[in-house]
Amino acid sequence: MADEVLAVEAVPLDEDFDTLVASLAIDDTLEDKLAKLKKNVDEKLADYVDVKHIEKDEDFKAAKKYRAVVNDVKKPIEAQRKAAKKKYSDLLKTFDKTIGEITAPIDKLSDEYKAEIDRYDGECRKRRLTALKGHYYDLAGEMGPLVPYERIADDRWLNASFGEVKAKNIIERRVGELLHQFKFVNGLDYADESEKAWAVAWWTRTLPADSGEVAAAVAAHREEVAKAAALVSTYEQATAPAPEPDPEPLPDEQPEPEPPLGVPRCVRVVPSRPEPDVAEDAAPAPQRGYRVVIECATADELRRVRAVMVDNGIHGHVERM
Repeated sequence: MADEVLAVEAVPLDEDFDTLVASLAIDDTLEDKLAKLKKNVDEKLADYVDVKHIEKDEDFKAAKKYRAVVNDVKKPIEAQRKAAKKKYSDLLKTFDKTIGEITAPIDKLSDEYKAEIDRYDGECRKRRLTALKGHYYDLAGEMGPLVPYERIADDRWLNASFGEVKAKNIIERRVGELLHQFKFVNGLDYADESEKAWAVAWWTRTLPADSGEVAAAVAAHREEVAKAAALVSTYEQATAPAPEPDPEPLPDEQPEPEPPLGVPRCVRVVPSRPEPDVAEDAAPAPQRGYRVVIECATADELRRVRAVMVDNGIHGHVERM
């Protein structure tokens, strides 16, 4: 039964398979050869495309044999592909290397020309920039510091193909428009100098297309300032402290008594501690003296203070603090 399954009827081919594979080459005939090879492979696989479900050992052995036959169809094609790839990869590497060596002097010479062209073009661009900036500031006058040249400049003006005269004509038109707006801004009726300064700063920052935008911006600014002032006033009124009552008149200050003659002003006479209450019929307690404390006193000052105390009948002792 297995032999009957494996029996394959020979089918005549238009061209020999091995001949077709061997003739594969990357040339003008490659496309035609690949088409013929595809047809030949399809014919070889025609008897094996219907893969049967394996149910017994005989089917298992047959399937393994069919798979080997199918793989054998690919082997010579894959071998030829690898050989062709290696052959043409090596040729391509050699081709690239040789072409690189041939064109290297061309690249070097081209780079030398480019460096010289860039150098001269850079110098020309600097000269054009200096000329255009000078032309701008000559026309701008007092507006120049507020609106520098870079605000209106176009890098294309520096290209040799653009033309310096054409660039200057554009600058003249643009400066004329800006000067008209600048005069309009300075001529508006402002509330004070700070409002004018704000308007000029706004104009220089935005450079609007229409002068009317300046007037609208100033009006909006006034409204914002008025709102802010009203908010500040309301806040100050809400947070203001209540008025304090008039202060009571202070008692007349009594001048401190002058110290006795010869006593330094840094002397403090400290009374002795108060005596505790005693009964009327109790015996009289011994008389307590004063304690005199002198800040920053010298020995001579201590002696003079002690002498004054004795002369005035003051009992106590003198100490230095």
